[in-house]
Amino acid sequence: MERKTVTTSTTKTTIDGAKTTVQKKVVQTTSFSPVAPAEHAVDTSKPYGRFESPISTDSFAGAAIGLGKILVDKQTGRIYHLEGRPAEKGRTALVAHTETGFKDILSEKSVRSSVHEYGGGSAAVLGNLLVFVDTRSSVFVADMSAEVPVATPITPESSTKRYADFDIHPSLKYVIAIQENHLENGTVENCLVAIHLGTSAEPAEPSVIATGRDFYTYPRFNAAGTHMCWVEWDLPEMPWTKSSLHIAQFWGNTLDGVLLDKRVVAEGTFSVSQPLWSTVKGSEDELIFAQDDTGFYNLYKFNMTTGATTPLLESPYNGDFSGPDWTLGTQTFDFLSNGKIITAHSNQDGTSSISLLDPNTQSKTALLEGHVVRHLRISGSTLYMVSGTSVSPTALAKVCLTSSLDGVESIHELRVSTEGLAGLEVSDWISVAEPIEFPTEDGLMAYGFFYPPKNPNHKPPKDSDLPPLVVDCHGGPTSASESLLNPTIQYWTSRGWAVFQVNYGGSTGYGREYRDRLNGTWGIVDVNDACNGALYLASTGRVDATKMCVTGGSAGGYTTLAIAAYRSDVFAVGASKFGICDLKSLAELTHKFESKYLDLILGTAKLTPEEVEALYIARSPIYSIDKIKTPLLILQGSEDRVVPKNQAELMVEAIKSRGGVVEYELFEGEGHGWRKSENIKRAVEVEMEFYLTQLKI
Repeated sequence: MERKTVTTSTTKTTIDGAKTTVQKKVVQTTSFSPVAPAEHAVDTSKPYGRFESPISTDSFAGAAIGLGKILVDKQTGRIYHLEGRPAEKGRTALVAHTETGFKDILSEKSVRSSVHEYGGGSAAVLGNLLVFVDTRSSVFVADMSAEVPVATPITPESSTKRYADFDIHPSLKYVIAIQENHLENGTVENCLVAIHLGTSAEPAEPSVIATGRDFYTYPRFNAAGTHMCWVEWDLPEMPWTKSSLHIAQFWGNTLDGVLLDKRVVAEGTFSVSQPLWSTVKGSEDELIFAQDDTGFYNLYKFNMTTGATTPLLESPYNGDFSGPDWTLGTQTFDFLSNGKIITAHSNQDGTSSISLLDPNTQSKTALLEGHVVRHLRISGSTLYMVSGTSVSPTALAKVCLTSSLDGVESIHELRVSTEGLAGLEVSDWISVAEPIEFPTEDGLMAYGFFYPPKNPNHKPPKDSDLPPLVVDCHGGPTSASESLLNPTIQYWTSRGWAVFQVNYGGSTGYGREYRDRLNGTWGIVDVNDACNGALYLASTGRVDATKMCVTGGSAGGYTTLAIAAYRSDVFAVGASKFGICDLKSLAELTHKFESKYLDLILGTAKLTPEEVEALYIARSPIYSIDKIKTPLLILQGSEDRVVPKNQAELMVEAIKSRGGVVEYELFEGEGHGWRKSENIKRAVEVEMEFYLTQLKI
């Protein structure tokens, strides 16, 4: 989709049509097709759920890519980005931006980390030096100025040590990173290391510069390279429950780096995220970071010279400028040369925006509304971002700012995550997310996004007919569904299904109090909110109460199975994708990063071993199979380490032995989620066919 700017004397319209007053320009989009469809007869012979649609599974599988981190070389101005490719067996490609388009670099490598198991932070670039990790092998460096860059290892090959979250020293002599060492006895040790970028014949072991805490993230050098910052925390905390921010002087000689004068910047009963040193001339001693002591992640400024910390906004904003750090290397704000900051953030209703912050006036001005941002970086007067809206899929976009750096001149999509929706008119085919607030247990309110059916070629046989509903429970569970154009959802809505993405209590983007609602109540609050959301939509006449389905993956799969076991009166059918069914097994098998997560969301930290065992059994669907009356589809990966296939198969056999309705599909070579395009497609096709059969549509 190409967007262009025309002059107007009044307002600017953003990609999603929202109006702002930041400049006198109109940003127009051609959407999927500027041509209106020809008049045609509407088919009334097919029921909801059986509409014919041009949106195929290729729109989110074979024709789709995953757009990842943007890399900006602050010394050369060159731009790169990471791209997940299901069609290449899930390889993460490094793509360079050239004058004529894009060029794959190091095509034999998959630039992906596995620290904390969820990865992220797999590459950094500065001065034409690219430092990266190839899944679990060595750390590599490559000279991007070479006609054909060659990857050279700078750490010894190791089967136990993993690296991520890199930052290169301005001198180009060092790179700092997280090292995660998996010892033979099962212990996992995390530390910060300095890796020498010299040209020695053999890669040297990195120098440990910070150790003793359970976890470290966000190691970052200031512009001069004299200081660095990082975030750290200990179990049983998660990074979003309690973490602290630190700085120190960085001194290096030819072989190692040493930290001096360590100082605590922020520490308390709150969490810290996304520390970033200012790159503005004259303000290089300032460190910006997100902190949720107000109940929402607001941005703060620490002055290294004075030691003072001040909020960037005059009054705390009821929205999040950061989120839970499940993955490494997140960046959703950056600095302009005039000292202002462009930042993405959520709003209190769960929607998303991009704003301009002025630290001098402590004010916030809207730039673009409705954008869900995954990553953003600034180079000169240009903003690069991976984002999407409710009417445009996730894309890598180049946003040209006005000469005054206070507005948007034009937006150009450089890479779109899917071409599967090309040629479709938005107003005819795209079901737009509708924020829903609904009553739930204990007089509280919960949230989600509702997508009604949308197909210009079909209507149901009777005007009184109501559509079937699919309630999608997100994973995490400390995560959220967002108002983002998702081709998978459009696949369903264009066939006559309604979809509700429930952001049950515990979801992010609504502040810390809402996020903490799940603490001690996983398997209760999420279950009740998913059920109450569906019942609310049925009671308001939006969906057919007799044709409601529930689904989810991982933690969302657990919620699905728990609903089947404990609230079988609400949904007619369910589909669990690599869903957790045995909490005791999960606690025993889980990795270090989440080793105490269950204590938080199940409330087991202060219980006796006998009480913990009883709670695991009470809330594990695998121990309540006799209560499951809802027909279930169970989709499973053969290599899943989080939910071993034997657990899924035990559930399937037990349900069958009791005469229950269950179907099972095993995806060979897949882990905890689908990476291969053929499996992504197959999973959705099997799910829809199962629903149609069970609902007798």
